[in-house]
Amino acid sequence: MLYSFKVALRSLWFYRWINLLSILSIATGLFIFGVVLFSLYNIERATHRAPEKFTITVFLKDRAKESEIQSLVNRLSDEKLISRVKYISKDEALRELKESLKDAAYVLEGLDENPLFPSIEIKLKEDAFNRRDVDYFIKRLRRLDVVEDVFYGEDIFSSIKSLYRNFRVASILLIVLFSVAIVFVSYSTVKILFFKRAEEIEIYKLLGATKGFIRGPFIFEGTMIGLFGGLIGSAGLLALFDLLKGLGNPEIPLVRMLVLPPEIVAVIPVSGLILGLIGSVIAIGRLRY
Repeated sequence: MLYSFKVALRSLWFYRWINLLSILSIATGLFIFGVVLFSLYNIERATHRAPEKFTITVFLKDRAKESEIQSLVNRLSDEKLISRVKYISKDEALRELKESLKDAAYVLEGLDENPLFPSIEIKLKEDAFNRRDVDYFIKRLRRLDVVEDVFYGEDIFSSIKSLYRNFRVASILLIVLFSVAIVFVSYSTVKILFFKRAEEIEIYKLLGATKGFIRGPFIFEGTMIGLFGGLIGSAGLLALFDLLKGLGNPEIPLVRMLVLPPEIVAVIPVSGLILGLIGSVIAIGRLRY
């Protein structure tokens, strides 16, 4: 095995231009592989955390009494999911509406009575967020006699979830596609190297070398090509992440929220090694000598 490893290293250097082209091709594929995983991780992270950013707005019935409203506010303040509760009366809601429409005041001209409902704005605790608990909490709110309706941006959240599901399917297809491409590059490189060393292999055969002895260096070489490509791909991903973080500023908060887990950086070289090994084994297995 040590001999096969030494022969593989020697071959890597002797046929360095062929191997370099293969390594760069694999590095490009694994870099894109890493970008897909990086994007998928951050989109999934944002999807799971998105609902906690929404404010729950509870619209109260017009006939609700002040005592009922105050009782509800007190009950909500004691809920473990809630960090802030704010009651907005009909008059206050109208004032806020007029303030927001001050450049289009004509919209409210001729308004004889206040058409708005009193409401309660609820902000959830981020560290206590649980989607199932929140859904159950909203169902309980909707069953209350004093409540007219509850708005929590379910449509927005559903759209985000749908976008994530579609991106996940596309990501899986891309990962499979690039994995096949990397296996093919390794496969082709090993076949080329095998035929370039045909005379050397013939000498080994005449000397009685076993198939395992002949195949070993090629398998090691294909595996190392995949590993080196993975290391370059990881370096490229780290450089991209540093570049993105360097662009982060208050005007681009999304960039500052990006996270690159060490697991993704580590899985790229490992994937390159495994895919390189698979390509080498397939190439050697199909050769007849």
